[in-house]
Amino acid sequence: MACFSVSDALAKQLTSHLPALEITWFRCLGLLISVMPLWRRERGALKSHRLALQIGRAAGLIGSAVLFILALGRLPIADATAMVFASPLFVTVLSALLLRERVAALRWAVVVTGFAGVLIVMRPGSSTYQSAALLPLGSSIAWALALICTRKVSQTDSVASTMTHSALIGCALLSLLVVPVFVRPTWPEAALLAAMTLAWCSAQWLTVAAYHRAEASTLAPFAYSQLLFSTFLGAVVFGQWPDAIAFFGIALILCCGAVALWESTRRIDAQAAEEEAVR
Repeated sequence: MACFSVSDALAKQLTSHLPALEITWFRCLGLLISVMPLWRRERGALKSHRLALQIGRAAGLIGSAVLFILALGRLPIADATAMVFASPLFVTVLSALLLRERVAALRWAVVVTGFAGVLIVMRPGSSTYQSAALLPLGSSIAWALALICTRKVSQTDSVASTMTHSALIGCALLSLLVVPVFVRPTWPEAALLAAMTLAWCSAQWLTVAAYHRAEASTLAPFAYSQLLFSTFLGAVVFGQWPDAIAFFGIALILCCGAVALWESTRRIDAQAAEEEAVR
């Protein structure tokens, strides 16, 4: 999560010089280079049983990244990051509608309260509201769609296949879009792009490694630590401290993350107890 925040801080610095599409393209290119060694070790990395879902996942990731980088250019990094955490609400809604998953009342209450925290940060209707606040909200919707595709495709495709297809399809789509707006970076900008891409790819692979070593419910709440890292970097690097209202909204989102962890752990323990009783 710290690597994600560092990458976002570097991207924010670049948004005043380079288009968001170009910044996203460099990230995707770096990810593509990092997955190439998999093609020798994993024979199935270049194959997919659900290519349409892989394309949908890649499109969702691209849309989420581009919208968020656009938001970073217009909003404080802490506020933009906080608003992206509306994604659990959209994931929950889409899981119920598209995947027919049963969602407990407590989980609905948690995600709705978390979304209230996002609205507190956004403050729609107030004098401090900016239409740019819709960008991270759109990013969270695109991210939620990508996660739904990930859940579906994980039933047939390996992690190596999903990572490979996301990188390949993402680079192919972005290469078509970036040509008309491409700006040749200066050497200092190229150095920032390289550092940003390295931090982002490191975050991607560390996340994959973590999910191979621990349960999703144990790891998921750590995503909320990104809010803390982004707030710190926003203050130190850009001198952008959230005001009291924004701090309250961020705190509410973090509390919802803690409750979500407790609820998931309780549910998993109950399932384990039931399975043990059956044995």
